[in-house]
Amino acid sequence: MSIMNKTQNVEKQFSNDKNLAMRINFYKKYTTNKYSFADWLFDKYKFEENFYILELGCGNGSHWNNRIDKLPKGCKLILSDFLDGMLDLVKEKYSQYTNVSFEKIDIQSIPFEDNAFDMIIANHMLFHVPDLNKALSEVKRVLKKGGYFYSATDGNGGMRPFLHEAIKQFNPDSTAFTEQLPFNLQNGSQILKKYFSSVERFEYENVLAITKTEDLMEWLKSTTSISGFSEENLANLYKYFENIRIKNGAINIPRETGTFISIK
Repeated sequence: MSIMNKTQNVEKQFSNDKNLAMRINFYKKYTTNKYSFADWLFDKYKFEENFYILELGCGNGSHWNNRIDKLPKGCKLILSDFLDGMLDLVKEKYSQYTNVSFEKIDIQSIPFEDNAFDMIIANHMLFHVPDLNKALSEVKRVLKKGGYFYSATDGNGGMRPFLHEAIKQFNPDSTAFTEQLPFNLQNGSQILKKYFSSVERFEYENVLAITKTEDLMEWLKSTTSISGFSEENLANLYKYFENIRIKNGAINIPRETGTFISIK
């Protein structure tokens, strides 16, 4: 089992939204693509009137900020997560909406009947699932024929090899950020085609231009339970990245991310 999908690591990482919120804000602050990732994703969604929509692994619900009112007439949305702390947060944010409900759900065992949903969303969470085959079988089961499944994820390039090479400067034996994501942009199509009649991949082009080295250090610290990164090299890494920032004006790191659109 990967460090990324060990349940205890995921629970430690997301027991509350501290790490998640920090990383979301980090990406927003330093992205160079003016077309925000959230806007890009929502422009990919094919909402129609009276759609029954399920989001699995909704996290802190920031995905839906200022967007629920824009759903077509008659749409109903279920926001779900398997962690109580995240569900409590989304309930606080969105309980005033009569078309939104909340469920504690493990994607490996979805408590709904067959062919229930027109659309299912599972963004940046499939690489955390212990049994991905079981999870995708469940998604297929509860999705209507012709229904849409959206699954954003990262690639194994971009930030991961960049950060690994930096850490190796001070810890040559480090394996931090080398483990392949169990579900990624490179293998996602092959995995999804086992369950869905149509699968398309879309990549979101982006580079982070980080102008405050302390923020990158905080991002690194937020990943310790799912990246294999140890904080013992932080001081050296700070100096390494600060020199890059001074020389270039920013620490430029490619970000490899995107989404798959699958149809049952």
